[in-house]
Amino acid sequence: MKKLTLLCTLLAIFFLNFNGWASMPSTSLTTAPNSGFIRKTNPNNQDSFRVAQMKSFISMTADDYGKLRGKKLNFLERISFKASQRRMKHLLKYYDYGDGPTTLQKIAALLKGLLLGPIALLLGYLFLKDDQRELIKWIWFGFAGFAAIVVIILLAA
Repeated sequence: MKKLTLLCTLLAIFFLNFNGWASMPSTSLTTAPNSGFIRKTNPNNQDSFRVAQMKSFISMTADDYGKLRGKKLNFLERISFKASQRRMKHLLKYYDYGDGPTTLQKIAALLKGLLLGPIALLLGYLFLKDDQRELIKWIWFGFAGFAAIVVIILLAA
């Protein structure tokens, strides 16, 4: 039984790795010459079309994709589909958001979470724009510090 479980796990990992790259070629987004980095400035029409295709792909469900293909997805194909969606989301995050927040903005968000706690989280979710959503992660880190300080104070009292 253990050997069968190990064999199934190894096959699933193999198909996950093998098929995770199959749905999208590595040159789907324009890259700078002699580098593996995605170009983030002035996308041309072909890049815009590919980005739109990727956005529609990541919003599909496995059933929708199966209907589009013309046959139902089996278990390994579903795993591969989810892995491809995850990879595309990762690529689009860097393509859409560019460089992201600066180090100073991250430190400021951390301090807000540390000093204000749940109030900073609430304000962050209400007022941060989509391009600043990564700062919420840093507010959460600050909130974790805030919660740790509160627990230490309550245990000391």
